[in-house]
Amino acid sequence: MTTTSADNDRIVVSYVRQPDEHIAVMRRAGRRLAARRPANAYDRWGLLPLWAIGGGAGLAGLFHVLRAYLFVPVFGISPSVDEGEMMMIWLVPTLIVYVLIVLYSRWLTRRRLAAMRSRIRPDITITVTMTPEGASWNSAHTSMWLAWSEITNIGRRDGRIEFDLEAFVTYIPVSAFSNQGEQDAALRRILGFWKAERAIQP
Repeated sequence: MTTTSADNDRIVVSYVRQPDEHIAVMRRAGRRLAARRPANAYDRWGLLPLWAIGGGAGLAGLFHVLRAYLFVPVFGISPSVDEGEMMMIWLVPTLIVYVLIVLYSRWLTRRRLAAMRSRIRPDITITVTMTPEGASWNSAHTSMWLAWSEITNIGRRDGRIEFDLEAFVTYIPVSAFSNQGEQDAALRRILGFWKAERAIQP
């Protein structure tokens, strides 16, 4: 639901928060915020060849040591079996371990998401009030006010209007509006408030 005051300087919308949508926004925001750090991305991709070279050399050295001091003398494997053949022999159990790790990682992710969802109260009504000075998100349990100068970007993502800050993201879902035209009009006015504030910043 959206309401506008008579003097046209106030936008009020309300919606019922959905835990699944809230979690989706937070996860996407985390990935987006992480991507803002070009130095980390550069270091990661810059070190990738070194990791590949080091990993390859380390794996070859590991199988050389295992062959010389474990497989041949302890398990009685024929000395004619070289490191490359041993690597192929170990490929299948290695892949099995990899698959188990992937499955465990997915299970752990689902468990963490379930724990996160359990901490978010369902069916909480949020009222968002936007004026030329800033925007507030209020419910029966919490209240948050943001000046437009604190918001680094405003955009529509997956139908939501999202407000980016330096460390987190807040949003107004599509359910806060009765139709697309209403959301478009609200977004234009929100951007007007935000850009006007940024224009007067020193």
